[in-house]
Amino acid sequence: MKVQYMLGTSSYTKEMEIANTMVLDKQLKLPIPLITAVQVLTKKHQKLKKIYVGKEIHLESFHQARYYIKRYDISYDDLIDLLLQGYKRVCLLNYKKYDQILVGIEETDEVVPDYFALRTSLEKLH
Repeated sequence: MKVQYMLGTSSYTKEMEIANTMVLDKQLKLPIPLITAVQVLTKKHQKLKKIYVGKEIHLESFHQARYYIKRYDISYDDLIDLLLQGYKRVCLLNYKKYDQILVGIEETDEVVPDYFALRTSLEKLH
């Protein structure tokens, strides 16, 4: 399997072997988060899944969504846009401290809370 690290909201690294953790090792030494997700690819370069770094919010759970909306000052408009796009789960990325970034996540995608959990998830895959 191969992986691509997602930096920010739309930039990706080149494909690399899943065992190559050089990018993740560099991230662990930085005080600011740059990696927001890892795209896991099959040998035929097809997306298997993404592993996001952040907080997962289930949009079907009103109490959980309301808690995160208040705690992280999330815009209702952002949540409604993602609901209208058909997402049942979103991830509040650990990317920018004061500007909240939400992304819709597919059913096959995974969310981990930090980079140590991300490393563990990648180790389980290879």
